[in-house]
Amino acid sequence: MGQHEADALETGRSGGIGAALTVATDTDTLNRDAALVESEARFRQFAEASSDVLWIRNAETMRWEYLSPAFEHTFGLPREAALARDGLLQWMDLIVPDDRTHAYDCIFRARAGERVSFEYRVMRNGELRWLRSNVFPMLDQGGCVQRIGGIVRDITELKSAVHYRERLLAELQHRVRNTLAVIRSIARRTADSSETVEDFAGHLDGRIGAFSRVQVALTRDPLAGFDLAELIAEELRACVAREGEQFTLRGPPVRLQPKAAESIGLAIHELATNAVKHGALAVAGGHVEVVWQQETGRGEAWLSLDWIESGMTGRRVAQMREGFGTVLLLRTLPYDLGATVARTFAPLGFRCNISFPLATNAS
Repeated sequence: MGQHEADALETGRSGGIGAALTVATDTDTLNRDAALVESEARFRQFAEASSDVLWIRNAETMRWEYLSPAFEHTFGLPREAALARDGLLQWMDLIVPDDRTHAYDCIFRARAGERVSFEYRVMRNGELRWLRSNVFPMLDQGGCVQRIGGIVRDITELKSAVHYRERLLAELQHRVRNTLAVIRSIARRTADSSETVEDFAGHLDGRIGAFSRVQVALTRDPLAGFDLAELIAEELRACVAREGEQFTLRGPPVRLQPKAAESIGLAIHELATNAVKHGALAVAGGHVEVVWQQETGRGEAWLSLDWIESGMTGRRVAQMREGFGTVLLLRTLPYDLGATVARTFAPLGFRCNISFPLATNAS
């Protein structure tokens, strides 16, 4: 092969390689563009399906460049209106005034290159909502903050659950301390009014049983209170009294706060125990009726509860001595509930009225 032919062959080879490189470069560019389009499509699909708000701001102007559909539900404002206006000022107007300074500082910390997580409150259609924002800088090829991205989650329900759990824990801790104090008081007063060890053991067991029945219900949900009708019925059933035959209950729905439920529960236990031993539940045909109603007294709502025994003809019951039940009715209830107590020892049966203010004793 001569020199000319060799030079021509070399030129042809060089031209072919250059063309191949050009084709390869164009192909890479097309692939990158296609990958970018696919990546953007995936991002939009994810953002539009998310219940969290995804947003992007221009770091220089601080205007929103993108808002996901969840923005409208979370903030109660159309996306188009938010994108068309000064996003920062509009966003600040939605935030509760007490939280604005902190939220503003956090956004500008992200603008300076810091990742920030913070919580704040907004008013959405007149409703207070708690939000948590995770904000982060988005850098250009030179490492400068070009945009700011954020993810906003509505945590109102979570805040409510945490607050409820804290209240529940505090209430349970209080209940434990109070329970020990009440049991000590029951034991001491039972001992003071008992004549024998057997008498002490029997009364103590019954009173702790009455107290524990209230505690079981309160432990399930101490903030809900205790249904008065259920409390009375349980105590009478514990004395083997049959509802409808030996006792009836009448009154509107009332839920007592823990302290009131404990005191009224013990009072009903003492009344029921006395009826079994000496009163209407100790004779054939005897009957107990418990009636309660709300009344107005001293400028506030009161609950008036009447314990009425009948069927005691020829068996008039009079007070023999001042025992635990008497102390509970005449001293403990007035002290604990601000109650007034009136008792009547009538020939047809014993009667007792317990009245106390509802404002602090009922839920």
